[in-house]
Amino acid sequence: MLHCLACQVQPDPAEILRDLVRDHGRSFHSRAKFCEGAAYHRELVHAGPGFEAWLLSWLPGQVTPIHDHGGVLTISTVLSGAVFEERFERTGGALVRPTWTTLRATGDVDPIDPLAIHRMQPVGSAVTLHLYLPASVDGQIYEAMAGPCGRPDRVTACGHACPA
Repeated sequence: MLHCLACQVQPDPAEILRDLVRDHGRSFHSRAKFCEGAAYHRELVHAGPGFEAWLLSWLPGQVTPIHDHGGVLTISTVLSGAVFEERFERTGGALVRPTWTTLRATGDVDPIDPLAIHRMQPVGSAVTLHLYLPASVDGQIYEAMAGPCGRPDRVTACGHACPA
């Protein structure tokens, strides 16, 4: 029998995430831990062949650094609450500038390109689930370019670049 790797059906990453939410969503949500301070809580909740699922629990004001995912395909969904996501483009070295912002609501599924640079922040309290394929790796941290007033630029919910 001829074995062809290209002929094998690869699972759809969004489907893996939806299955995890369907089968374990209540359990994941009950594991949410809200920690006071600047850092959101991050916990590995599931691992399978070639992927990891991480649960993030957010309080108001907690925010990720501007980062990439080290070339790993990432898909996230909001289990409760909502989060703003800002995307960035490189301007040179570790400097980036904002390109757009969107609001992710409960149930939204967001595929994040392996080369994307972004930052997330909750609107109120939120719980999100992040699927990493093949597995979570440390990505690079970036710094936003200074805007005209010398402060880092940011993109508002309407998509316009405004000084922070």
